[in-house]
Amino acid sequence: MKKTMIFAVLASVFCCGALEFDGVFQSHMVLQQGRTLAVSGRAAPGERLTLDFAGQKVSDRAGEDGHWRLALSPLAASGTPRSMILTGEKESLKLDDILVGEVWLCSGQSNMHWPLALSLNGRETATESDFPRIRTLRIGVSAAETPQKSFKGKWQALTSKNAGGLSAVAFYFGRKLHKELNVPVGLLCAYQGGTMIEPWTPAGAYDAYPELKKSVAERFGKAPDPKSKSPKDWPRNQPNVLYNGAIHPLTPCAFRGVVWYQGCSNVWYDTQEEYLLKQQALFDSWKKAFGNPGMKFYTVQIAPLKRSGTAARNHVGIWLSQQEFADRNQPAVKLAVINDVGDLKTIHPVNKEPVGLRLADLALKYDYGKDIPADFPRFRSGKRESSILRLVFEHVKAWKTLHGKEIRNFEIAGTDGKFFPARVKADGAILLLSAPEVPEPAAARYMFDCGRLGNLVNEAGLPLGTFEMRSEK
Repeated sequence: MKKTMIFAVLASVFCCGALEFDGVFQSHMVLQQGRTLAVSGRAAPGERLTLDFAGQKVSDRAGEDGHWRLALSPLAASGTPRSMILTGEKESLKLDDILVGEVWLCSGQSNMHWPLALSLNGRETATESDFPRIRTLRIGVSAAETPQKSFKGKWQALTSKNAGGLSAVAFYFGRKLHKELNVPVGLLCAYQGGTMIEPWTPAGAYDAYPELKKSVAERFGKAPDPKSKSPKDWPRNQPNVLYNGAIHPLTPCAFRGVVWYQGCSNVWYDTQEEYLLKQQALFDSWKKAFGNPGMKFYTVQIAPLKRSGTAARNHVGIWLSQQEFADRNQPAVKLAVINDVGDLKTIHPVNKEPVGLRLADLALKYDYGKDIPADFPRFRSGKRESSILRLVFEHVKAWKTLHGKEIRNFEIAGTDGKFFPARVKADGAILLLSAPEVPEPAAARYMFDCGRLGNLVNEAGLPLGTFEMRSEK
């Protein structure tokens, strides 16, 4: 009898539906300025609800499934803490200390995960990092078979006590935006070390690419083995599972764009074309999931690292695919090149400040209209002149080399396709390449050895990324 009564009470509670916000809406959060804001949650089916925030009051009923969604008109940035009140027919909820400013999603694998405290000069930086108007939501990333609504994680202000545990890249990115824009900044942090791109991608994203869909299904066809040394066999690397557990719960939230640092784990398996399509599938599916067709996506080209065999070749392929992905999706996608600040002995270079600052500069220029040098040098055209290849670049006025060394990492080839190290002379923004073994050069390439650091930068100190070319007759 007692069990029956307990079950009846539980059923009654379930049917009535407790009033609640979706998990991303919490006290101490930052809301995105200048966008229509959809606030959502659950209530009793059909319950009449009113949302009150920043002088706006909007009302509607929950759906038959208990879900509700109320839209606020675009808000101006404000560092004044305000409360959000949700009133139902029987109860009310209140969220406190809410700011309005710029919100970004920071995601990827271990180099995005890498904490400030373990980065170069990070511990000292953390002790000076009390920023009450920078707020972070660190998602407790977990794998899930189906898309989730809830997650572990709380919005909190950035302080000297918690800054050391934040992603170093996210920290430097967010801090510069905050200082330059003088508005609150919210950082949605969802990252996990050792992860491939597949688990971050939602189900159905590969439907537009039948061959890719088939190869992914074959690669992950067996049950995952947590003890395996191969990342593709780890439970957290199965397709869709981290999107389901860490990204999908954020989909009610409006934000400006994504900062993405991933690719190291896919070096072991993917060709240039495969990883290109996987980036495209993730980008397109995230835009759809967040209802944001203009979503910005700023990605980091993985750092150099001494490798051998297939992994070394794939590493260069990943570099090329990351640049091609950015080129195909201009102006929404931009690539930050970091081949000058890597550490060839470790997959986790600790100098994260330039990474975060370069991403921030791209955002400041292309999202916030700042007139700053944020663009990386790009190859534009090449032409053979006798035994010399003349290469023209954009986003550079005068070349510099790091530490005053000679320009390195260029190779040229004739029509036979055999490459040899090139001698390089800079002439303003032009580079002149030659090699005694190649009397009639027809092709050139740069940074095709992932085990070497880049040392060629423009006048703003931004490095040239990997590229290849064929000369014009």
